[in-house]
Amino acid sequence: MRAHWLTRVYLAFLALLPAAYREEYGDELAYAIRSAVADARAKGRLALARLAWRELRDLPPSILRAHLAQREAHTMRLQAGSCLPDGPIRSYQWAALFVPFMIPLLMALPALMGVVSLPINTGVALVLIALAIVTAVAGLVRRFPVWSLPTLGFLLFVVWTPLKLLAQAAILMPLGRGGKYWPDALPDRLALSARLDVGFLATGVLITLLLLLISRPLWDRARRDWTLLSFFLYGLAIPYVFLNDPYRGLAPYEVVSTLLLAAGAAVFVLGTRRWQRLLALVVALLLAHPVLSLGIYQIFPAQTFAGPDPSFRLWETLQPVIELPVLLSLICLPALLGLLPAPGSRAPALKGQQPS
Repeated sequence: MRAHWLTRVYLAFLALLPAAYREEYGDELAYAIRSAVADARAKGRLALARLAWRELRDLPPSILRAHLAQREAHTMRLQAGSCLPDGPIRSYQWAALFVPFMIPLLMALPALMGVVSLPINTGVALVLIALAIVTAVAGLVRRFPVWSLPTLGFLLFVVWTPLKLLAQAAILMPLGRGGKYWPDALPDRLALSARLDVGFLATGVLITLLLLLISRPLWDRARRDWTLLSFFLYGLAIPYVFLNDPYRGLAPYEVVSTLLLAAGAAVFVLGTRRWQRLLALVVALLLAHPVLSLGIYQIFPAQTFAGPDPSFRLWETLQPVIELPVLLSLICLPALLGLLPAPGSRAPALKGQQPS
């Protein structure tokens, strides 16, 4: 039996809907119009005319709204941060995101210009520190948004450092060194550094667990997307760029290392999948810290304290990467949260997205 003309016209209009919308709702809409036409024909020509007027009047605007909604959803998916719980990153949030990465760049600026210090350097440093504090406070108030996480991790270094030194003392004191004596042989030094790394990693894990226990917002966000906790701990790597011994000529390498870490943060925000975001942080660390080691190796002979012993040069060269396994482990361990059952709450749907 041939379909009624109204049904045929309605189905022809449905072909103008976006493909994804037709696949999800096409059969439902076709069934609805056939049922409505059958009911209206049973009630008479007047009911059928009313149905035709109502449907043919409302259908074109509905098709236009469906296309606009799909375009808006597609645009949001293309924006940086759209795959993260906070949604797309705005311009001022990008600025807040990179505040901690500006500090190492500022520290290296005088050396790059060939001067000891710049008159404006202290003032700009104070401004950046103030911005970092404001960003951290705003991040705590706003319940750990993505743009605040590197700064919060950067400031966590203030807590991490004394506890790390306590762990180092606890490991060295039983050896009779009191934290002041290192063996002369390079293999023995590396073995001792490996033992210290275990203590440093345990310290970092303890700090992270305590933060998750005392901060429900951080715990909730880490359960919702564990890569946010990795991004938070990623901020611990930033101070290592400029907290080196006062090497002359290291500034260009510090700049490159900082830019690599900043690039890792940018790729993290752009990532659409969790493994992509974690990989961006891991690759950035694997590149940034060895760049510092390469710089120290290159400039070491020109330092006033450089000695003829090649093992001393190699030991100093390895300093930036000695704690790299600890930092890599810290940003990878949050992946274990992905093994836990998914939280009951679901992320809100995108504006204009139809419920399934």
